[in-house]
Amino acid sequence: MRADPGNAAYPTHEYQDVPERAGQAHLWFTADSPAGPVFVAHSNGWVSGLQITPSGHEPDPGRFVDYMRDEVGTDVEPDPDPDPKLVARVSEALATGRTDVPVDLSSRSPFQQEVLRATARIPRGEVRTYGELAEEVGRPRAARAVGTAMARNPVPLLVPCHRVVPASGGVGNYGFSSGLKAKLLAGEGVIL
Repeated sequence: MRADPGNAAYPTHEYQDVPERAGQAHLWFTADSPAGPVFVAHSNGWVSGLQITPSGHEPDPGRFVDYMRDEVGTDVEPDPDPDPKLVARVSEALATGRTDVPVDLSSRSPFQQEVLRATARIPRGEVRTYGELAEEVGRPRAARAVGTAMARNPVPLLVPCHRVVPASGGVGNYGFSSGLKAKLLAGEGVIL
């Protein structure tokens, strides 16, 4: 079943649906988030990449273009006229921690897609350990591979990899800094 990315009631369990990729341009726009400014890439209403601007840095479109080419495997260009509905939907999701924006995870392996879909189901204000997520996807010995999937998440915040923590305690690693991960979790009411 193909979900309508414009539908506000888009269910998170349909993350396995991805857009038709043939001939679709990947465009980007910027948005605000609890982590600061972000670049958001999309194709035909589906978000294919998101990059947080590191603290203390100015937003750098060239860095985002390189990320999309190197890590997601697609070229991306500025969106001269972003769809206001998509921008509003992404902005609301970033502000509220919702995970119902349609994302394209096709640049990741089938296992990583499965892990990222499970991650998208972690509610705001809750966390899971890498091991719990591995068990949830039926691979209880794959906690380290779950960590790799978190590190390769092309759409952080929309697929909330910051809600995955080590069983040993603390917040663990985060590609943008452990301090930012702690700040995001605290903003969601998580007490570790």
